[in-house]
Formats: sequence, C-alpha cells, structure tokens
Amino acid sequence: MTRVIKSVILSAEPTKVVDYIASVANHPAFISALKKVENVKGDTRGTGATWDWTFVMGGVEVKGKAERTDFVPGKSFCFRTTTGIKSTFNYRVEPAKGGAKLTIDVDYEIPQNVIAKVADKAIVERMNDQEGDKTAANLKTIFDKE
Repeated sequence: MTRVIKSVILSAEPTKVVDYIASVANHPAFISALKKVENVKGDTRGTGATWDWTFVMGGVEVKGKAERTDFVPGKSFCFRTTTGIKSTFNYRVEPAKGGAKLTIDVDYEIPQNVIAKVADKAIVERMNDQEGDKTAANLKTIFDKE
C-alpha cells in the first residue's frame, strides 16, 4: 500500500472540523479529484453508513463504495473504500493554538487500470501526494474564511 499523510492548522474548533469532514457530501469541495459522492445510506457519523463515490486517479475515472469505520466527535472520522480503490482515510483533529490541527492519513492501493494508463506507479504516487497538498490547502481556505 501507498501512504499519504498531510497536516494543516485550521482556524476552527475541532468539533466543527470533524463535523464538516464527517458529512461526506462535503468531500468534493475539498478533494479536487473526487468528482461525486452519492447514494449515502445512513448517518455518516453512525455505524453502518455507506456511500458511492467517483474519483479520478492518474486521469482514470474510478468508481466505488465506501463505509464509515470510526467517528469520535471532535476528534476523528475514518472510512474505508471497499471497491474501486482499496483505501483507508483517517482524519484526526486535535486542539491547536487558535483552532485545530487536522492530520489526514490515507493508505491506498493503486488500481491496475490506473498503472496501465500512466505506466509508472511513482508518477501516480507523486500525483496523489500533490492531491493531498491541495486537499489540505482547500480545507485551510474553507475554515480560515470564517
């Protein structure tokens, strides 16, 4: 598996950050490669919540399903994708001066159809690392505007 870890300081209380991220309908607003979240079933803060997603990796559109694995109010939101791209997303928040420190930790496998198109796994990994930087920057823009 490949891993991307990014941290960012946000001008918002930890509870507000986790609540925003736990609403998966918000994810396309801060993950630019995520094109769609749909068919959300259940409260994504609760056990058993699932949803469908469409993501573009290395220029290849990939669709799949996800399920919430953990939610701790004001501290964390975690989920895994079960089809399309095998991955786990862990969003952890802790208090920081003037707001919250958010750490985004993603483990994922690059699908073979993406490697076949790009022909170099290292290029896809660099693209995904850059996507992590964009995600952190987008969240900073969202929370620091308030």
